[in-house]
Amino acid sequence: MYCTTRLLRYILCVINLIYALNGCLLIWYGTWLLNSIAEQRNAVDHGEKLAAILCILLGIVIVLASIFGTVALAKECKKMLISYAVLLLLLLVIQFIMFSISFAASRDALPNSLKQGFDELWDPKRSINSTLSVYEEWLHCCGRNSAEDYILLEREIPASCCFELDCTKPSNLFMDGCESQFKQYVSKKSANFHTITWLIILTEFVGSVCTCYLVDSIRNHRDRVRFYN
Repeated sequence: MYCTTRLLRYILCVINLIYALNGCLLIWYGTWLLNSIAEQRNAVDHGEKLAAILCILLGIVIVLASIFGTVALAKECKKMLISYAVLLLLLLVIQFIMFSISFAASRDALPNSLKQGFDELWDPKRSINSTLSVYEEWLHCCGRNSAEDYILLEREIPASCCFELDCTKPSNLFMDGCESQFKQYVSKKSANFHTITWLIILTEFVGSVCTCYLVDSIRNHRDRVRFYN
């Protein structure tokens, strides 16, 4: 029984270390996301700043939780270990919800402002599409599907569809549509988050299970000691 308890303690020490590193990775991702937003010109905020701040805060909570787990492990306090296991499960649920929202956004969701720009593109009463032009300059795209949208509608291709707003050269024309470019942008931004999230979820699950086993092992060991004494 003592051997089992000691082995579980070693395993949890390694898990806590990995957990703390994952929390640091999440903090790094949030910081990287904030910096990438600040470096982009004409970027439209779609809640990325809020997501970055939430990632940083959650990363800090995860690091603090790993420290709490290490202290509980060192003291072999059943109440602290049980609290740690519950905390891991709570954080696991939060991580899964955040992953689900991010995954849905990276697959299908388009912001209302971009949808409005697409609607204005097909409206013959509008000669200037200021909403869509912001995305065209930012993402280096043109129209919804491609520059052919303007040609089919017999409209003049706007300067926002060209590199540095210079349409005098055919090579400056952006050929990709804004819908696909926006989805690619979101997918690239969220790829690191999805990887880190799954690592954290796996660590939290294994950590909570091992903690419950350790609590049971400590309780059985102490019951045996009391019985024989």
